[in-house]
Amino acid sequence: MKKTALIVVFSVVLALASGLSGWSQEKAKTEDEALARALYEAAKQSIYNKSYDKAVEQFLSLQNKYGKSLYGQDGLYWLGYSLDKYATSLDDVKQQLEMKQAAFEHLDSLLTKYPANAWIKDAKILQVQIAEELARSGLGKYRKYIDQSIHGGIESGLLPVPPEPPVPPVISNPRKTMDSETELKLVALNALMTMDEEKAFPILEKMMRDEKRPELREHALFVLSQSGSPKVLPALVAIAEKDPSPEMRQKATFWLGQRHDEEAFAALLRIYDTADPKIKETLIMSFAEGGNPKGLAKVTEIAKNEKDPEIRSKALFWLGQSQGEKAIPTLLEAYRTTDNAKTKEQIVFALAQADGPKGISALIEIARKETNLEVKKQIVFWLGQSDSPEAIKYIQELIEK
Repeated sequence: MKKTALIVVFSVVLALASGLSGWSQEKAKTEDEALARALYEAAKQSIYNKSYDKAVEQFLSLQNKYGKSLYGQDGLYWLGYSLDKYATSLDDVKQQLEMKQAAFEHLDSLLTKYPANAWIKDAKILQVQIAEELARSGLGKYRKYIDQSIHGGIESGLLPVPPEPPVPPVISNPRKTMDSETELKLVALNALMTMDEEKAFPILEKMMRDEKRPELREHALFVLSQSGSPKVLPALVAIAEKDPSPEMRQKATFWLGQRHDEEAFAALLRIYDTADPKIKETLIMSFAEGGNPKGLAKVTEIAKNEKDPEIRSKALFWLGQSQGEKAIPTLLEAYRTTDNAKTKEQIVFALAQADGPKGISALIEIARKETNLEVKKQIVFWLGQSDSPEAIKYIQELIEK
Protein backbone atom coordinates (compact mmCIF):
# COMPACT_ATOMS: atom_id res chain seq x y z
CA MET A 1 0.00 0.00 0.00
CA LYS A 2 1.35 3.43 -0.88
CA LYS A 3 2.43 5.74 1.93
CA THR A 4 -0.22 8.35 1.06
CA ALA A 5 -2.98 5.72 1.15
CA LEU A 6 -1.79 4.53 4.55
CA ILE A 7 -1.93 8.10 5.84
CA VAL A 8 -5.52 8.54 4.60
CA VAL A 9 -6.64 5.25 6.14
CA PHE A 10 -4.92 6.03 9.42
CA SER A 11 -6.55 9.48 9.48
CA VAL A 12 -10.02 8.02 8.97
CA VAL A 13 -9.42 5.43 11.71
CA LEU A 14 -8.37 8.17 14.12
CA ALA A 15 -11.40 10.23 13.17
CA LEU A 16 -13.70 7.30 13.82
CA ALA A 17 -12.03 6.59 17.16
CA SER A 18 -12.33 10.11 18.45
CA GLY A 19 -15.35 11.53 16.54
CA LEU A 20 -13.42 13.98 14.31
CA SER A 21 -10.37 14.42 16.59
CA GLY A 22 -8.17 14.07 13.53
CA TRP A 23 -8.94 17.63 12.61
CA SER A 24 -6.45 20.34 13.51
CA GLN A 25 -7.12 22.45 16.60
CA GLU A 26 -8.15 25.38 14.46
CA LYS A 27 -10.69 23.34 12.52
CA ALA A 28 -11.91 21.73 15.74
CA LYS A 29 -12.53 25.19 17.15
CA THR A 30 -14.35 26.23 13.99
CA GLU A 31 -16.44 23.07 14.14
CA ASP A 32 -17.30 23.72 17.81
CA GLU A 33 -18.51 27.19 16.87
CA ALA A 34 -20.59 25.75 14.03
CA LEU A 35 -22.04 23.07 16.31
CA ALA A 36 -22.80 25.61 19.04
CA ARG A 37 -24.62 27.74 16.49
CA ALA A 38 -26.44 24.69 15.13
CA LEU A 39 -27.64 23.68 18.59
CA TYR A 40 -28.62 27.27 19.42
CA GLU A 41 -30.59 27.71 16.21
CA ALA A 42 -32.25 24.31 16.53
CA ALA A 43 -33.38 25.28 20.03
CA LYS A 44 -34.66 28.64 18.76
CA GLN A 45 -36.60 26.77 16.07
CA SER A 46 -38.21 24.66 18.83
CA ILE A 47 -39.34 27.91 20.48
CA TYR A 48 -40.90 29.10 17.24
CA ASN A 49 -42.63 25.74 16.99
CA LYS A 50 -43.83 26.20 20.60
CA SER A 51 -42.07 22.95 21.59
CA TYR A 52 -40.83 24.46 24.83
CA ASP A 53 -39.94 21.16 26.51
CA LYS A 54 -37.68 20.31 23.59
CA ALA A 55 -36.21 23.84 23.61
CA VAL A 56 -35.36 23.50 27.32
CA GLU A 57 -33.54 20.23 26.66
CA GLN A 58 -31.61 21.74 23.74
CA PHE A 59 -30.62 24.93 25.58
CA LEU A 60 -29.46 22.89 28.59
CA SER A 61 -27.33 20.82 26.22
CA LEU A 62 -25.94 24.05 24.77
CA GLN A 63 -24.97 25.21 28.26
CA ASN A 64 -23.29 21.90 29.07
CA LYS A 65 -21.28 21.73 25.83
CA TYR A 66 -20.68 25.32 24.75
CA GLY A 67 -21.73 27.45 27.72
CA LYS A 68 -18.84 29.92 27.38
CA SER A 69 -19.42 30.59 23.70
CA LEU A 70 -21.41 33.59 22.49
CA TYR A 71 -24.24 31.23 21.60
CA GLY A 72 -24.08 29.80 25.13
CA GLN A 73 -24.35 33.29 26.60
CA ASP A 74 -27.32 34.21 24.41
CA GLY A 75 -28.79 30.81 25.18
CA LEU A 76 -29.09 31.70 28.88
CA TYR A 77 -31.84 34.19 28.01
CA TRP A 78 -33.68 31.74 25.78
CA LEU A 79 -33.30 28.96 28.35
CA GLY A 80 -35.02 31.18 30.92
CA TYR A 81 -37.66 32.10 28.34
CA SER A 82 -38.32 28.44 27.43
CA LEU A 83 -38.51 27.31 31.06
CA ASP A 84 -41.02 30.06 31.81
CA LYS A 85 -43.17 29.12 28.82
CA TYR A 86 -42.95 25.41 29.55
CA ALA A 87 -43.94 25.99 33.19
CA THR A 88 -47.27 27.51 32.15
CA SER A 89 -48.20 24.27 30.38
CA LEU A 90 -47.83 22.13 33.52
CA ASP A 91 -50.76 21.16 35.77
CA ASP A 92 -48.65 20.52 38.86
CA VAL A 93 -48.31 23.84 40.72
CA LYS A 94 -45.16 22.74 42.55
CA GLN A 95 -43.48 21.85 39.27
CA GLN A 96 -44.55 25.18 37.78
CA LEU A 97 -42.93 27.11 40.62
CA GLU A 98 -39.75 25.05 40.52
CA MET A 99 -39.42 25.58 36.78
CA LYS A 100 -40.05 29.33 37.05
CA GLN A 101 -37.43 29.56 39.79
CA ALA A 102 -34.99 27.75 37.50
CA ALA A 103 -35.85 30.23 34.72
CA PHE A 104 -35.20 33.11 37.13
CA GLU A 105 -31.78 31.69 38.08
CA HIS A 106 -30.63 31.24 34.48
CA LEU A 107 -31.64 34.81 33.68
CA ASP A 108 -29.77 35.96 36.78
CA SER A 109 -26.66 34.14 35.52
CA LEU A 110 -26.86 36.10 32.27
CA LEU A 111 -27.31 39.41 34.11
CA THR A 112 -24.43 38.67 36.50
CA LYS A 113 -21.87 37.08 34.21
CA TYR A 114 -22.48 38.84 30.90
CA PRO A 115 -23.77 42.39 31.56
CA ALA A 116 -22.83 43.52 28.03
CA ASN A 117 -24.84 40.79 26.29
CA ALA A 118 -27.37 41.90 23.69
CA TRP A 119 -30.23 40.18 25.55
CA ILE A 120 -29.67 41.94 28.89
CA LYS A 121 -32.65 44.31 28.56
CA ASP A 122 -34.99 41.49 27.62
CA ALA A 123 -33.63 39.33 30.45
CA LYS A 124 -34.38 42.09 32.97
CA ILE A 125 -37.94 42.39 31.73
CA LEU A 126 -38.60 38.67 31.86
CA GLN A 127 -36.90 38.25 35.25
CA VAL A 128 -39.14 40.89 36.81
CA GLN A 129 -42.25 39.28 35.31
CA ILE A 130 -41.24 35.89 36.74
CA ALA A 131 -40.40 37.42 40.11
CA GLU A 132 -43.87 38.95 40.22
CA GLU A 133 -45.54 35.57 39.62
CA LEU A 134 -43.35 33.86 42.22
CA ALA A 135 -44.05 36.55 44.81
CA ARG A 136 -47.81 36.27 44.21
CA SER A 137 -47.46 32.53 44.77
CA GLY A 138 -46.12 33.12 48.29
CA LEU A 139 -42.36 33.17 47.65
CA GLY A 140 -41.65 36.47 49.34
CA LYS A 141 -37.91 36.53 48.63
CA TYR A 142 -38.68 37.52 45.04
CA ARG A 143 -40.65 40.61 46.05
CA LYS A 144 -37.55 42.81 46.06
CA TYR A 145 -37.25 42.41 42.29
CA ILE A 146 -40.73 43.75 41.59
CA ASP A 147 -39.81 47.38 42.23
CA GLN A 148 -37.85 47.31 38.99
CA SER A 149 -41.14 46.93 37.10
CA ILE A 150 -42.26 50.41 38.12
CA HIS A 151 -39.27 51.94 36.40
CA GLY A 152 -40.37 54.81 34.16
CA GLY A 153 -43.81 55.21 35.76
CA ILE A 154 -45.30 51.93 34.51
CA GLU A 155 -47.27 49.97 37.08
CA SER A 156 -46.19 46.45 37.95
CA GLY A 157 -47.93 43.91 35.79
CA LEU A 158 -48.17 46.10 32.69
CA LEU A 159 -44.77 45.32 31.24
CA PRO A 160 -44.99 44.95 27.45
CA VAL A 161 -43.44 41.94 25.80
CA PRO A 162 -40.82 42.96 23.22
CA PRO A 163 -41.27 41.55 19.73
CA GLU A 164 -39.35 38.36 19.00
CA PRO A 165 -36.63 38.86 16.37
CA PRO A 166 -36.51 36.62 13.31
CA VAL A 167 -34.81 33.27 13.74
CA PRO A 168 -31.93 32.22 11.49
CA PRO A 169 -32.25 28.88 9.68
CA VAL A 170 -31.41 25.74 11.63
CA ILE A 171 -28.05 24.30 10.64
CA SER A 172 -27.88 20.51 10.72
CA ASN A 173 -26.05 19.11 13.75
CA PRO A 174 -23.85 16.23 12.53
CA ARG A 175 -23.45 14.80 16.03
CA LYS A 176 -27.06 13.98 16.67
CA THR A 177 -27.92 10.33 17.29
CA MET A 178 -27.81 8.29 14.10
CA ASP A 179 -27.07 4.81 12.82
CA SER A 180 -23.46 3.67 12.37
CA GLU A 181 -23.56 3.79 8.57
CA THR A 182 -24.73 7.40 8.55
CA GLU A 183 -22.19 8.36 11.19
CA LEU A 184 -19.39 6.79 9.14
CA LYS A 185 -20.51 8.73 6.07
CA LEU A 186 -20.49 11.97 8.04
CA VAL A 187 -16.92 11.29 9.19
CA ALA A 188 -15.98 10.67 5.57
CA LEU A 189 -17.66 13.94 4.54
CA ASN A 190 -15.66 15.85 7.12
CA ALA A 191 -12.48 14.12 5.93
CA LEU A 192 -13.14 15.56 2.47
CA MET A 193 -12.50 19.02 3.92
CA THR A 194 -8.79 18.19 4.20
CA MET A 195 -8.49 16.49 0.81
CA ASP A 196 -8.16 17.74 -2.76
CA GLU A 197 -11.20 19.98 -3.40
CA GLU A 198 -11.26 19.07 -7.08
CA LYS A 199 -11.78 15.43 -6.15
CA ALA A 200 -14.10 16.18 -3.26
CA PHE A 201 -16.49 18.46 -5.14
CA PRO A 202 -18.21 15.91 -7.45
CA ILE A 203 -18.71 13.52 -4.51
CA LEU A 204 -20.38 16.20 -2.40
CA GLU A 205 -22.43 17.49 -5.32
CA LYS A 206 -23.71 13.99 -6.11
CA MET A 207 -24.61 13.39 -2.46
CA MET A 208 -26.58 16.64 -2.30
CA ARG A 209 -28.42 15.70 -5.48
CA ASP A 210 -29.07 11.97 -5.03
CA GLU A 211 -28.85 11.10 -1.31
CA LYS A 212 -32.20 10.13 0.22
CA ARG A 213 -31.39 10.86 3.87
CA PRO A 214 -31.97 14.55 4.68
CA GLU A 215 -29.26 14.74 7.36
CA LEU A 216 -26.61 13.61 4.88
CA ARG A 217 -27.79 16.03 2.19
CA GLU A 218 -27.78 18.89 4.67
CA HIS A 219 -24.35 18.04 6.01
CA ALA A 220 -22.94 17.65 2.50
CA LEU A 221 -24.29 21.14 1.81
CA PHE A 222 -22.59 22.43 4.97
CA VAL A 223 -19.23 20.87 4.03
CA LEU A 224 -19.44 22.21 0.49
CA SER A 225 -20.40 25.70 1.67
CA GLN A 226 -17.15 25.96 3.65
CA SER A 227 -15.06 25.53 0.50
CA GLY A 228 -13.62 28.49 -1.38
CA SER A 229 -13.78 26.70 -4.74
CA PRO A 230 -15.33 28.76 -7.57
CA LYS A 231 -17.52 25.73 -8.36
CA VAL A 232 -19.36 26.10 -5.07
CA LEU A 233 -21.34 29.23 -5.92
CA PRO A 234 -23.34 27.83 -8.89
CA ALA A 235 -23.99 24.65 -6.90
CA LEU A 236 -25.40 26.64 -3.98
CA VAL A 237 -27.48 28.81 -6.33
CA ALA A 238 -28.93 25.72 -8.03
CA ILE A 239 -30.01 24.27 -4.67
CA ALA A 240 -31.38 27.60 -3.41
CA GLU A 241 -33.50 28.06 -6.54
CA LYS A 242 -34.57 24.56 -7.56
CA ASP A 243 -34.16 21.98 -4.79
CA PRO A 244 -37.48 20.23 -3.97
CA SER A 245 -36.78 20.46 -0.23
CA PRO A 246 -37.75 23.81 1.39
CA GLU A 247 -35.19 23.12 4.16
CA MET A 248 -32.38 22.64 1.65
CA ARG A 249 -33.38 25.78 -0.25
CA GLN A 250 -33.36 27.80 2.95
CA LYS A 251 -30.00 26.47 4.11
CA ALA A 252 -28.41 27.00 0.69
CA THR A 253 -29.71 30.57 0.76
CA PHE A 254 -28.20 31.07 4.21
CA TRP A 255 -24.76 29.82 3.10
CA LEU A 256 -24.91 31.97 -0.02
CA GLY A 257 -25.41 34.94 2.28
CA GLN A 258 -22.19 34.08 4.12
CA ARG A 259 -20.03 34.41 0.99
CA HIS A 260 -20.10 38.24 0.83
CA ASP A 261 -19.13 38.59 -2.83
CA GLU A 262 -20.90 40.37 -5.68
CA GLU A 263 -21.84 37.24 -7.61
CA ALA A 264 -23.46 35.67 -4.53
CA PHE A 265 -25.24 38.93 -3.73
CA ALA A 266 -26.66 39.15 -7.26
CA ALA A 267 -27.98 35.60 -6.88
CA LEU A 268 -29.61 36.46 -3.55
CA LEU A 269 -31.37 39.47 -5.09
CA ARG A 270 -32.70 37.28 -7.89
CA ILE A 271 -33.89 34.59 -5.46
CA TYR A 272 -35.77 37.12 -3.33
CA ASP A 273 -38.25 37.96 -6.09
CA THR A 274 -39.74 34.45 -6.14
CA ALA A 275 -38.91 33.22 -2.61
CA ASP A 276 -41.45 32.02 -0.06
CA PRO A 277 -41.83 34.03 3.20
CA LYS A 278 -39.46 31.84 5.24
CA ILE A 279 -36.64 32.14 2.71
CA LYS A 280 -37.32 35.87 2.43
CA GLU A 281 -36.60 36.15 6.17
CA THR A 282 -33.24 34.44 5.62
CA LEU A 283 -32.48 36.72 2.67
CA ILE A 284 -33.29 39.87 4.64
CA MET A 285 -30.90 38.77 7.39
CA SER A 286 -28.18 38.11 4.78
CA PHE A 287 -28.71 41.50 3.13
CA ALA A 288 -28.47 43.27 6.48
CA GLU A 289 -25.44 41.41 7.83
CA GLY A 290 -23.44 41.12 4.61
CA GLY A 291 -21.85 44.58 4.79
CA ASN A 292 -22.82 45.34 1.19
CA PRO A 293 -24.36 48.85 0.80
CA LYS A 294 -26.66 47.41 -1.89
CA GLY A 295 -27.87 44.88 0.66
CA LEU A 296 -28.77 47.58 3.16
CA ALA A 297 -30.52 49.47 0.36
CA LYS A 298 -32.56 46.33 -0.37
CA VAL A 299 -33.54 45.97 3.30
CA THR A 300 -34.59 49.63 3.34
CA GLU A 301 -36.67 49.09 0.20
CA ILE A 302 -38.40 46.07 1.77
CA ALA A 303 -39.04 47.99 4.99
CA LYS A 304 -40.71 50.77 2.99
CA ASN A 305 -42.67 48.84 0.39
CA GLU A 306 -43.32 45.25 1.49
CA LYS A 307 -47.06 44.48 1.67
CA ASP A 308 -46.76 41.43 3.95
CA PRO A 309 -46.64 42.88 7.51
CA GLU A 310 -44.64 39.91 8.84
CA ILE A 311 -41.91 40.26 6.22
CA ARG A 312 -41.93 44.02 6.64
CA SER A 313 -41.47 43.62 10.40
CA LYS A 314 -38.43 41.40 9.83
CA ALA A 315 -36.92 44.01 7.52
CA LEU A 316 -37.54 46.75 10.08
CA PHE A 317 -35.86 44.65 12.79
CA TRP A 318 -32.72 44.03 10.72
CA LEU A 319 -32.64 47.63 9.51
CA GLY A 320 -32.52 48.83 13.11
CA GLN A 321 -29.93 46.20 14.05
CA SER A 322 -27.59 46.99 11.15
CA GLN A 323 -27.86 50.77 10.86
CA GLY A 324 -28.68 52.08 14.32
CA GLU A 325 -29.52 55.78 14.31
CA LYS A 326 -29.09 55.94 10.51
CA ALA A 327 -32.25 53.85 10.21
CA ILE A 328 -34.41 56.28 12.20
CA PRO A 329 -35.82 58.29 9.22
CA THR A 330 -36.89 55.07 7.48
CA LEU A 331 -38.35 53.67 10.70
CA LEU A 332 -40.35 56.84 11.34
CA GLU A 333 -41.64 56.88 7.76
CA ALA A 334 -42.70 53.23 8.11
CA TYR A 335 -44.44 54.05 11.40
CA ARG A 336 -46.44 56.85 9.81
CA THR A 337 -47.56 54.67 6.90
CA THR A 338 -48.84 51.61 8.79
CA ASP A 339 -51.91 50.86 10.90
CA ASN A 340 -50.64 47.41 11.89
CA ALA A 341 -50.05 47.35 15.65
CA LYS A 342 -47.48 44.52 15.47
CA THR A 343 -45.49 46.40 12.85
CA LYS A 344 -45.60 49.50 15.02
CA GLU A 345 -44.34 47.52 18.02
CA GLN A 346 -41.44 46.20 15.92
CA ILE A 347 -40.55 49.76 14.92
CA VAL A 348 -40.71 50.89 18.55
CA PHE A 349 -38.38 48.03 19.49
CA ALA A 350 -35.94 48.97 16.69
CA LEU A 351 -35.92 52.63 17.77
CA ALA A 352 -35.31 51.62 21.38
CA GLN A 353 -32.30 49.52 20.39
CA ALA A 354 -30.69 52.53 18.66
CA ASP A 355 -29.39 53.61 22.11
CA GLY A 356 -28.89 57.25 21.22
CA PRO A 357 -30.55 60.64 21.67
CA LYS A 358 -32.11 60.52 18.20
CA GLY A 359 -33.85 57.26 19.03
CA ILE A 360 -35.23 58.71 22.26
CA SER A 361 -36.48 61.81 20.46
CA ALA A 362 -38.14 59.65 17.81
CA LEU A 363 -39.91 57.54 20.44
CA ILE A 364 -41.21 60.64 22.21
CA GLU A 365 -42.37 62.11 18.90
CA ILE A 366 -44.50 59.07 18.04
CA ALA A 367 -45.67 58.64 21.67
CA ARG A 368 -47.24 62.12 21.61
CA LYS A 369 -49.38 61.16 18.60
CA GLU A 370 -50.08 57.46 19.20
CA THR A 371 -53.67 56.59 20.19
CA ASN A 372 -53.30 52.80 20.49
CA LEU A 373 -52.87 52.14 24.24
CA GLU A 374 -50.90 48.91 23.85
CA VAL A 375 -48.43 50.47 21.43
CA LYS A 376 -48.08 53.55 23.61
CA LYS A 377 -47.33 51.32 26.63
CA GLN A 378 -44.51 49.77 24.62
CA ILE A 379 -43.09 53.20 23.82
CA VAL A 380 -43.25 54.42 27.41
CA PHE A 381 -41.70 51.22 28.71
CA TRP A 382 -38.70 51.49 26.40
CA LEU A 383 -38.29 55.16 27.26
CA GLY A 384 -38.18 54.05 30.88
CA GLN A 385 -35.24 51.77 30.13
CA SER A 386 -33.03 54.72 29.17
CA ASP A 387 -31.26 57.29 31.34
CA SER A 388 -32.13 60.13 28.98
CA PRO A 389 -33.16 63.44 30.63
CA GLU A 390 -35.53 63.96 27.69
CA ALA A 391 -37.22 60.62 28.37
CA ILE A 392 -37.48 61.35 32.10
CA LYS A 393 -39.06 64.73 31.37
CA TYR A 394 -41.66 63.15 29.07
CA ILE A 395 -42.51 60.41 31.58
CA GLN A 396 -42.96 63.03 34.31
CA GLU A 397 -45.38 64.85 32.01
CA LEU A 398 -47.43 61.67 31.72
CA ILE A 399 -47.50 61.14 35.47
CA GLU A 400 -48.44 64.76 36.25
CA LYS A 401 -51.30 64.96 33.72
